[in-house]
Formats: sequence, C-alpha cells, structure tokens
Amino acid sequence: MTPEFLTVGHVAWDQIARGSTLGGTAAYASITALRMGLHPALVTSHSTDLDPALVLPGVRVHSVPSAQTTSFRNTYVDGVRTQLLTAVAEPLTEADVPDEFLAAPLVLLGPLTGEVTAGLARAFPTSEVLACLQGWLRVRGEGDVVLLADWEGTEVLPAVSAAVVSAEDVPDPTAVDRWKTMVPVLIVTEGGAGARVHHRGAWHRIEPHPAQEVDPTGAGDVFAAAYLVRYGETSDPLESAKFAACAASFCVEAHGTAGIPSRKQVEERLAAAGH
Repeated sequence: MTPEFLTVGHVAWDQIARGSTLGGTAAYASITALRMGLHPALVTSHSTDLDPALVLPGVRVHSVPSAQTTSFRNTYVDGVRTQLLTAVAEPLTEADVPDEFLAAPLVLLGPLTGEVTAGLARAFPTSEVLACLQGWLRVRGEGDVVLLADWEGTEVLPAVSAAVVSAEDVPDPTAVDRWKTMVPVLIVTEGGAGARVHHRGAWHRIEPHPAQEVDPTGAGDVFAAAYLVRYGETSDPLESAKFAACAASFCVEAHGTAGIPSRKQVEERLAAAGH
C-alpha cells in the first residue's frame, strides 16, 4: 500500500536531564502527518534500543538495521548550548526505500547528520518533495560537537519542490541568496518572528501565531510537515506556510512531540485569528 506521506531520515534519542526522549525531524514530521489525518510512512535506521511500534504508533516504519541509534546530548555552560552528536545510525539511500513507498504523493527528506543521500531527492519523480536542510548543514566535529558547515545544495535543491531551513542553522547569510535561485520555494523559519517565503522571485513574510513557549524543539519540523500537507491540498505556498506557522505554534507549547496538534486544532486557531 502506498503511503500518503513519506518521511526519510533518522529518528533519534535526545539525551536530556530527565532521560532520553524521542527526537529528530523524521519523528516529528511523521507524527505531524498522522495528526493531520494522513497515513504516513517512514524510512529510517536505528538500533534495537528503539521500538518504532512503541514510539511511533500509527506510522508505518521501514527500518534499516544499525548498531547504533542516532543520539544527541545538549550541554549548557553560562547559558550557551553545545550540542553533542554521540552516536549515528546507518546512512539512507535510494535502495532503502521499499518499492510501494516510491509513489507517495508527499515526501519529506529530513536528515539529521547528512544521512539522507543526495540521490534521494530525485528518487520520487511523481511526488511533491520537500527538503529540510538542517541535517546537511550540521557536521560532527572534534569531541562530537555539532558544528555548522557550508553546503552548496546543488544536488538536492533543483530536484525538490520546496526547502525549509531555520535561520539559526544558516552558517553564512549569503547562502540563502544562492539557495533561493535553485528551488521553487525556499522557506526560512525565524522562531517566534515567523518565517520568510521566497517564491517567484520575491520574499513574503509569514507572521507567527501567539504562543506560550515551553519547548521550541521540533517546531521547525512540524512547520515543514504541515506545510507539505497543506501544499498537497492547495498548491499554494503562502497559504500552506500560514497553515504551517499555526501548526508550529502548538508545538512550542508543550515538551517534545506532545504539542503536535490535530488538524482540527489548527483549523480552529486559524479561524479564531480570522484566517
């Protein structure tokens, strides 16, 4: 059976003060698609310490076996966060995607550590493909410290329908000027300031929805997945980005994936705001 929404990328363990919690763009995007009412699937890699049926109920998961599950640990010194990449699962290639997944109408590429090979951007010729750029912009440095790296994007961006990147992950502001010429829609999320959408040669501002922030983790991933869901319905980048901004506003109001909203919640908040 062909899924309605496919995500490719590593699920991860985020090591926090109270233990380990599920993390990664792939996890947040898959759960978002599920709560938007779609039948999602996921191609990922992890060790036996992670049970997809337990942590991602309702998501059809194709797992590539690995000796490790990708894991991150955040440390804080004088309020400054340092992110450590302590383990990395196996890379994901075109050969890892089951044949029945190749026709998924909506595909989100969500690498964490460059594990999604560039060839996957061209593996879905009949799909709307969105690329979350974070995982191509972060590299594992000395002492497992996560560092920002320059990325040309020439193998991925021309092959996808849209790309989403957080402003805090862009190592060089001039990179955005390069990327916007290579992809039909480039979205730069800016946390509580909303987002910018580059489409048809112009930038458009997407205003944020008011939210009581508890935990910003995963908000950009929820934005990306909600955008793709709505774009599949409307083919309108700006309408889709407004919907996505509303979905992301719920995510920050709770810890981890608990804040990811249902379709009804998003529609009600949009209606209350006059959209």
